[in-house]
Formats: sequence, structure tokens, C-alpha cells
Amino acid sequence: MGLKVFLLAAQLAAATPMGFDDALALAEANESGLPAAVTGQLLKVQGDALKSAMTACRGTDPDFSTFTVVFELRSDGSVVKSWRQGETPLAQCVHRELEASGLPGEWTEPFYTFIKVSIEEP
Repeated sequence: MGLKVFLLAAQLAAATPMGFDDALALAEANESGLPAAVTGQLLKVQGDALKSAMTACRGTDPDFSTFTVVFELRSDGSVVKSWRQGETPLAQCVHRELEASGLPGEWTEPFYTFIKVSIEEP
């Protein structure tokens, strides 16, 4: 984890509880400093997890409003804490599914990441 992310995490830890915007800032800073190989691994894991969550949530009210979920992960990809922006039933269901499954891998700890879902109807 880069020094910038570490310093931001330390500053935010002093101001509890952390809100969505602060968590998203940590995730964006964390992801921007990743080597290309790790970024590729993260995108694959996120894609697989999102596909599984969307499948599990397919019977949910089809409100396709954009939503974002941010995660603080342990080194094994299990979720320490999560935040969501978007309150549709689909957003809530996908959040629950992603939180339960985590994002398996080997990550630095703490590892902040986010998934933004924006669906356009055909």
C-alpha cells in the first residue's frame, strides 16, 4: 500500500465512523497505486463476484439506478467493513451478496476497493 493511502487511512481512522465518501477516497487512492498485474487480478475478481451477485439478485425489483459499493478487505479478501451509495432493492441485494462473498485474493491489509454499477437499459 502506498504511503498516500496509509496516511489517508491513519487520518480517517482518527475520525470515526468513516463515511462513504472517505471510504471511496481511500479505495480510489488504493486502486490508483496498484501495479498492472494486481489491477488485472482485482478486475477479474470483482467481475466474477459481481456476476455472481447479479445472478443471485435477478428477481429483485429492476430499478437500474447507478450504485457504488466500497469495501475494506482483509488480506484474504473477506470484508471488514462496507459502504454503499444507492438505496434501490437491487443495490441492497448486490451489496449483501458481495459483502458475504468478499473478493478472494491476496491483498495488502487494509485493502480498500470499490465497485460502481451503472446499467443502461436496451
